[in-house]
Amino acid sequence: MALRKSTRIWIGLFVLALAATAIQGSGNRDLGCFGVITAVLAFVSGAVLVVLASAAAFRAIMRRLTLRLAFSYFLIGIVPIPLLAMLLFTASYLLAHQFMATRVRREVTSLTEALASPETAPLVKLRDGAVESSGVEWLKPGDPAAWAKSLDVPRPVIAGNEIWIATRRRPEDSGEILLVSVSGDPEFRRRLADATGYSIRIESGTATQGPVRVERTSGKGRGHGFQVNTRPVSSVPGAPAEGFVRPRGSAAPGAGVLDREWVSAVYVDKALFKTGGPEKKSEDSEVVVYVARTSPRTLADQLFAQGVPGVARVFRIVFLLLAFCLLLVYLIALAIAFGLVGSITRSVNRLTRASRAVSGGDFSVRVNSKSQDQIGDLARSFDGMAGSIERLMVETAKKERLEGEIAVARTIQQKLLPDPEVSFPGLSIAALFEPLAEIGGDYYDYFPMPDGRTAVVVGDVSGHGLPTGLLVAMAKAGLSTLIDSGLTGSALFARLNELIHRSTDARNYMTLSLLAFDPRTRRAELTNAGQLAPYRLSAGGLESLSLPSFPLGATPRADFPTMSYELAAGDRLVFATDGFVEAMSASGEPFGFERLEALLSREAASDAGRLKEAILEAVGKHTKGAAPEDDRTLVVLTVG
Repeated sequence: MALRKSTRIWIGLFVLALAATAIQGSGNRDLGCFGVITAVLAFVSGAVLVVLASAAAFRAIMRRLTLRLAFSYFLIGIVPIPLLAMLLFTASYLLAHQFMATRVRREVTSLTEALASPETAPLVKLRDGAVESSGVEWLKPGDPAAWAKSLDVPRPVIAGNEIWIATRRRPEDSGEILLVSVSGDPEFRRRLADATGYSIRIESGTATQGPVRVERTSGKGRGHGFQVNTRPVSSVPGAPAEGFVRPRGSAAPGAGVLDREWVSAVYVDKALFKTGGPEKKSEDSEVVVYVARTSPRTLADQLFAQGVPGVARVFRIVFLLLAFCLLLVYLIALAIAFGLVGSITRSVNRLTRASRAVSGGDFSVRVNSKSQDQIGDLARSFDGMAGSIERLMVETAKKERLEGEIAVARTIQQKLLPDPEVSFPGLSIAALFEPLAEIGGDYYDYFPMPDGRTAVVVGDVSGHGLPTGLLVAMAKAGLSTLIDSGLTGSALFARLNELIHRSTDARNYMTLSLLAFDPRTRRAELTNAGQLAPYRLSAGGLESLSLPSFPLGATPRADFPTMSYELAAGDRLVFATDGFVEAMSASGEPFGFERLEALLSREAASDAGRLKEAILEAVGKHTKGAAPEDDRTLVVLTVG
């Protein structure tokens, strides 16, 4: 592969700079000023070469249809798998966190209500918004008690380094408050762990708006949005060093992934009020943090818990079976997709090579496709066309050779063109094709598309005679193959432009319009490459659907416009090649767009047959029956 001059310069600069840097740095000596300059040059040139190599690799992938489709299916079928797995894991962990936190909150409320008894819990009586009597030392008679108004559910209270939970003695009476000790009663945490089945740790602290940091006195974390500084409560006898209390009778955590306690949840509850302890900032809030930790197996047992263990087992089996079926279907679809990619691209590559050989005059080339689908039919049709032309070239060695060749080619071209009148779902088509020579350069066609739409194509190849017919045949083969592969709109024209540009010289190009009509929505998508703008006849009058662009094959540029239109029943679309508007009168005046548009406006209510007759009559009257000087093709679409 030949390298560009600029690439060779960058390679030379990289080699020289690298060699100079190596020489300067040999013997463990200081690089010095010159060595630093050469090292920087080596780094910059190396980075440029990496970018150029990456761009070249990307162009190589995008240039070949096989690699392009394989790369697309890799992005669509392979890359989403780990991303989906990460998403499912994150969602599952978040749901598990919320499940555990909700259960902890519920069990804290239930346990508080069970322990809130006047015989065992201190009682605080309130009167007129102040403490009347108190069973705890840190809450004295006369202290303000405005906080009691917001005590609708059990809420934590922080007294110095101790944590209590306050609850009303009777739900309808806010005058008597019971206090349940959390930090002073190890049994509270032990019973909470037993009720939830999780290892439990309880801490108090302050919450501040700012960088996210949930930390103990010995640990730190960072983030954005919310900060909680916590202080562990007094240790429970027999609890681990990190302050977690495990359920009584539970087995020790195992070594496996499912048995290790790595699933954690945090429930932060704002304290009702705080007494004693250090002063806090005005923006701080006192909080109590409940930290729960368990293993995935324990969490799964809780999620699928049933009175009869067999029911939970059925749920798990159904879940796993559905997951397995989904994965299996995905893998099968992925394998089929890659198989189709290989089949389509092999056929397209063979057709491209065969078209290039035929364009170069080698009619002995054969695609020899064994595929039984439409691509195979197209390849066999191409082989038949190439075979017919080859036999003609061999058999007609004398004066009639050229005439016979052209006659056969005209027959093949006529067979390549569809019926002039045909109907598709929601669309009827009436076409007229009048070639100037034996083999015309105009082209029209229509295809059913894989997505259920109907593609209508009208084109015009530069020149006349056999080369134009070959280019038309190649365009038809390429169009049919690319449409069957799923390409549409601008992407389809870009691939066809690449095919024509690589298979012909700059003098041979093709103008083309493609209309993809959806019968379900009556939406039409028009893509144009230098072809005359079609006209739309509707209740709103006459409209020119103009989309200026370059012809196919004239330039490597691949920017072909596409526009979508909403059609209605009864609308007609008229496609005409330049043989009509360029038809000359005896005085050398062309028929022109003005006459054509005026004619279409007058015949706006006519059907497709009358439109064709009116256009032919008007052009014939303008030229006074003179022979046409260019191919003429007219296609009228009627929306049903």
